[in-house]
Amino acid sequence: MDDAQTLKRRPPLASGLLIAAAVLAAGIALASCSAAEPQASPTDLEIVVRNDGATVSGEYRLRCQGEQVGAGSTLPTAEAACALLASNPAALSPAANQDRICTEIYGGPDTAQITGTLAGRSVSVSFDRHNGCAIDDWAAAAPLLGDGALNSN
Repeated sequence: MDDAQTLKRRPPLASGLLIAAAVLAAGIALASCSAAEPQASPTDLEIVVRNDGATVSGEYRLRCQGEQVGAGSTLPTAEAACALLASNPAALSPAANQDRICTEIYGGPDTAQITGTLAGRSVSVSFDRHNGCAIDDWAAAAPLLGDGALNSN
């Protein structure tokens, strides 16, 4: 008798159970890998724009899941706004640097208020166009705010 004949054959049921156990273990390992990937926290913002500084010109809702526009978004430029916030969430954090040198150029009476959650954290920020720095801050957030009253015609 050669060595191959001396090996005992496993019953088919035992072999099937071993294969099933191996497949199950691989599935669990793959599931835990995909579960470990971080999910982007949702963004849900209310945007109120006043082109004359007083009267509401536009009131919008922006919902994003990362770069994807969420259901219920009413902002006309939602795709660009979600892409901006996913790549540069600091666009909703205008520089508060007191040492910033700003030109004394008036960009118009526009104001905007954004409140809600950005990537799961609470935000409340105001924008205006009272000087060169504020105009730059507005421009950085333009997909959320528009171009302003002077450029809306």
